[in-house]
Amino acid sequence: MRTLAAKAAEVSLPVGFKGRNWLQGLEVDLQKGLPLIASVFDPCTRGRLMAGRGTWKLVAETIREQRIPQTSHLLQRATRMDFGNYLAEDILVKIDRTSMLSSLEVRAPLLDYRLIEFAFGKVPSRLKATASGRKVLLKKLTRRLLPPEFDRHRKQGFSIPLGSWLQSGPWQSFFREVLMGSDNSPFDHKAVGKLVQGQARGWANSERLFALVMLELWRREYRVDLPSTSQ
Repeated sequence: MRTLAAKAAEVSLPVGFKGRNWLQGLEVDLQKGLPLIASVFDPCTRGRLMAGRGTWKLVAETIREQRIPQTSHLLQRATRMDFGNYLAEDILVKIDRTSMLSSLEVRAPLLDYRLIEFAFGKVPSRLKATASGRKVLLKKLTRRLLPPEFDRHRKQGFSIPLGSWLQSGPWQSFFREVLMGSDNSPFDHKAVGKLVQGQARGWANSERLFALVMLELWRREYRVDLPSTSQ
């Protein structure tokens, strides 16, 4: 039933529709796998984007599955996966680049090796996250050490308002021109058009479109051409 629901969501729900990724994650075996809730492009969508360029072998999911830690507890599996991949290849990279751009030496005190060994080796899952909250142990500690008026609500990221920018105006026109204004674009115009239309209807496709634009601009800058068939 879980697999059927996941496949039905992939086929019938439009990309960017709220809850689609969660439904697709139902097909994952939670005893050994990890649902990819934050997926930008699933294999089906990537296949549509590359339509007309031959049969492409989609290997991203295979690489990811090979990196999933071999532990029976879902939360331990997820935290170790993030620590070895998302943290090292995304968050810390951004911190390093932005701080170096400003000639700053930045340190992450919560990544002290003694804290990491303590967190992974001794802290039980019930003190990490529950169905109703996260960072359980850290929040308990802050209640003891910090003033009562200290704001303990969930932190706010520094995301740019892509969604509103793409509703109208120069950014919408720029994205359309980059992705659909040239026959040399490697992406299928019909598939891109559906993403653009979905964004206009309120679906969450802004980051998907941004990723495609950045890739296309990079491709043009360095004159990278994609082959018509898989290698």
